[in-house]
Amino acid sequence: MPSTNHDRGVSLVETMIAVLVAFIVMSSVGAVVFSSMVANKNQGTEVTRMTALAQEKMEQLVRLGFSDTTTNTTLISDSGWSIGLTSNASTDLVQLSSCPTTGSANVGYVDFLDNSGQALAGTCDAAVAGGFGYQRRWRITNVSGVTGLKQISVAVYARNVVTVSGAPPVVSLTTLKSQ
Repeated sequence: MPSTNHDRGVSLVETMIAVLVAFIVMSSVGAVVFSSMVANKNQGTEVTRMTALAQEKMEQLVRLGFSDTTTNTTLISDSGWSIGLTSNASTDLVQLSSCPTTGSANVGYVDFLDNSGQALAGTCDAAVAGGFGYQRRWRITNVSGVTGLKQISVAVYARNVVTVSGAPPVVSLTTLKSQ
């Protein structure tokens, strides 16, 4: 029985090319899935660490006496950093790229930590120049209309986080302290 060209099956070369193309496509998809899983895991771990750092600062501030306006809750030795629970509604909680300038509303309301979460000591410029992994910012406000009640807000930023969305994560906590 004579064979015609349209009765022929798929050759071995065509099959090998099809398998190679499928392998390349699957490898690309697998790499994307793997990298997104790693990024999500790392970001989740980082947010957990940042939450613990925020909670640590929050507990440190809550332990202060309600009228304490002289305790330095940072290891920064510059003047003006001994503010305790001094209310300062003008303090913003955005991430700083350097030390706040003298006289700024942010002086005393920020500390810098190394990559393992340990507070950096000395002058602010020395702490920043030495490299920091985390930055904690806080704001203390008197609750309007309520005597003897302060609101404490703490925000933590990670400097060296690899993120999926491009914006580094921030963790914010808020509590109230009564007299």
